[in-house]
Amino acid sequence: MISPAITAIVIAVLAALAFGGGFALSDWRTAAQIQRLNTNNAMLSAANDRCATDIQSVRMALEALTVATAKREKDAIKAMRGAAIAAATHTGNAKKIRSLRPVPAATPGKQCEMINTEQIQYVQSRQRHDLSH
Repeated sequence: MISPAITAIVIAVLAALAFGGGFALSDWRTAAQIQRLNTNNAMLSAANDRCATDIQSVRMALEALTVATAKREKDAIKAMRGAAIAAATHTGNAKKIRSLRPVPAATPGKQCEMINTEQIQYVQSRQRHDLSH
């Protein structure tokens, strides 16, 4: 019926088709995997670029904060020196006021003059103080 040569040829053709189909399927799977890997690589590269940009932004922000902190620290030291001077001035004025002798009670007219003089001196000292700041 069918000769062994024809059977061998049919088997060889079928084997060649199966072998060729396996290669084609393997190439298709490899191409799909390469495409998927390229897509993943593109997404990861974009994420990496965004990360690098974010890192640079954070570094710039930290530098700005460092500069601002140093300036605030210098300003605080300057303000503390000014406050120490003002405190010394007020302490001196308080000591001076405490050391003043009381106005004699026997001369009521002198009390008003003395109070007026003290008020004028106080206002003048406050004006000098306000102008110096």
